Amino acid sequence: MQAMWDDTKAPKRGHLARAVEQREQARRVKEAARSVIQNYFIDQKQVDAATENLSNDDFKRKAREFKERQAELKMLDSVYETERAKKLASIRSDEEQRITDALAKKQHEEDRKTLELQKLHDQRDELKDLAEKIRVARMNKVRAEQLSEKQQIQQQQRDYEEAFNKFREQNLAAEAARDSEFQARRREQNLKARTVLQDQIEEKKDMIRLAEQEHLRERALVDEIVRRIRDENDAETRLRHRKQEETKAYIEVFLREQEDAKRQQAETMRQEDRKIKEYWQMVSDREAQEASRKAERKEAADRMYEKIKKEMEEEARKKAEEEDLINLLHQEELELKRREEDAARKLKAERMKQEMIAANEYQKRLKAEREAARQKEEEEFRVMMMAKFAEDDRIEQMNAQKRRMRVLEHGREVQRLIDDKRRLFEEQRAKEEAELAAQKQEEERKQGLVEEERKKLLAELVELQDYLPRGVFRDKADVEYLTQLMGRGAAI
Repeated sequence: MQAMWDDTKAPKRGHLARAVEQREQARRVKEAARSVIQNYFIDQKQVDAATENLSNDDFKRKAREFKERQAELKMLDSVYETERAKKLASIRSDEEQRITDALAKKQHEEDRKTLELQKLHDQRDELKDLAEKIRVARMNKVRAEQLSEKQQIQQQQRDYEEAFNKFREQNLAAEAARDSEFQARRREQNLKARTVLQDQIEEKKDMIRLAEQEHLRERALVDEIVRRIRDENDAETRLRHRKQEETKAYIEVFLREQEDAKRQQAETMRQEDRKIKEYWQMVSDREAQEASRKAERKEAADRMYEKIKKEMEEEARKKAEEEDLINLLHQEELELKRREEDAARKLKAERMKQEMIAANEYQKRLKAEREAARQKEEEEFRVMMMAKFAEDDRIEQMNAQKRRMRVLEHGREVQRLIDDKRRLFEEQRAKEEAELAAQKQEEERKQGLVEEERKKLLAELVELQDYLPRGVFRDKADVEYLTQLMGRGAAI
């Protein structure tokens, strides 16, 4: 056997030696190659150093010349960029100034127009009335949206309560199903646990029986061994007999320890059975307590739900009553305000009509008075000038021919003065008429702006067509314009 072992080991030892030699030879080859490479690099560095020393001066000269050329080019580029930047800055400054002036002029025109429009809004009653009507229409729209939103909220609340009640019923049904399933599963688990426990108890009893049988078998075997030892070793020496006695004593001690261990195991099994019974009793008690607490929580949750539901219904009812009262007061206020505005507008129109009639009568009367005063002034002027010329030339002292000539001359002079005065009057009247025409033209321009603003305000009424108060439209043209805008919106 030893020879076979040595024969199997010998080839492995020779193979190991060959492997060691091969690794050693490979190491020597690698070291030789590494040495050759290192020598090559050392020689190459020496050659490079010599070449670098030879070309170093030429390289430095070319580098210096290159730096000088670069410096000159950089200086020229700097000068060119400086001049170019100055020209661009000047052009940019001029462009920015023109743009700034144009924007300032445009902003000035926009500000002037805005101020003029704001002044028209503040002065023209028709714009103020239309803006107020639009504000009332917006308030009506907001109120209608609030009412619609309120109805939606109430519907959502009803849907929520219905869904919540349905969910609550489903949840209660599901919870009851889960409870019943849990109880069934618990009973099944208890039954399985009792079955398993009973099986464990039976298995432990079988183990005890097997252990007792094993003990009896071992006891019989030991007795047989002892008997055989006693029969076979009667002729042994006292020392051997003593050893047998010690072995017997040891076996008896071992058997007593086995019996003690079996008794302890039986006691442990009885304690485990008792603990298992106590555990299942505790589980049963806890399940009963949990079911009682669950029933109490469910009853408390039902009471709380009913209380909250009643409070929410009462709060919703009070809020609805308050909203209805607010809406009623708001409608009454709007109606009262509308009646007051209609009465004020009628009174204002009547007052303006009377003022226009009075102003027209006053202008006619003033014109007649001015014409009479002018004629009277011309006559007085004629008489005064004739008297003055007569006094100056002493017409009464001249002969009749000269008197007639002088009177005619005086008449022509008076007529020239009258014509000059009339011409000045006509010029003044033409100037006044031109000023009135300019005022009329300015008024027409402002009226055009007012009409444009009215159209802008009327355009806002497209989305408020269902919430317009009375008196929004001035005439049929407003209705047609709004209809046209609505038609365009529908076409788009």
